[in-house]
Amino acid sequence: MANYLTILRMALIFPVLILATAEPGLNNWVALILFVIAGITDHLDGLVARKTGTTSELGALLDLVADKLLIIVTLFYFISYESNLLLIVPSILIIIREIVISSFRQFLAEKEGKNPVKVTFIAKSKTTLQIFALSFLIISPNFGQFFFLLTICLFWLAAYVSLYSLYVYLKTYKNLMK
Repeated sequence: MANYLTILRMALIFPVLILATAEPGLNNWVALILFVIAGITDHLDGLVARKTGTTSELGALLDLVADKLLIIVTLFYFISYESNLLLIVPSILIIIREIVISSFRQFLAEKEGKNPVKVTFIAKSKTTLQIFALSFLIISPNFGQFFFLLTICLFWLAAYVSLYSLYVYLKTYKNLMK
């Protein structure tokens, strides 16, 4: 069941991208609802796996891939038609962090024979904040300039927390990088 929730998270990316538009409208609301459902599955799949005793290495890997796809693909799509540097810069910082941490995990997994990196509260908070900021971006065409400025602030906060969580990971596991 948990893996199905993870796969659902990946599958929901496509309708979100198809429905979301830079123009105000009902499609943005539908895209927002689907994106929020995808975000909720991020918390539910692990909970379901632990409660049902069905945790697995495959499930953990699928969860990691689904998280990265949800954030990176959605960010790339939205910043591809956004010309505001105040939104593009934090988005690129978030994307770089996601790629670096994935590479870091892969490096440590190959070196140690397993992935020693444990998900931290700050990393879970980072993902939640990223999903929150992206949700604001999806619906921002429906609410005007002030809401868009609030969205930009959320993106900078998400970028800061993303980089901070990367710093925490690197500091925690620096002894394994030798």
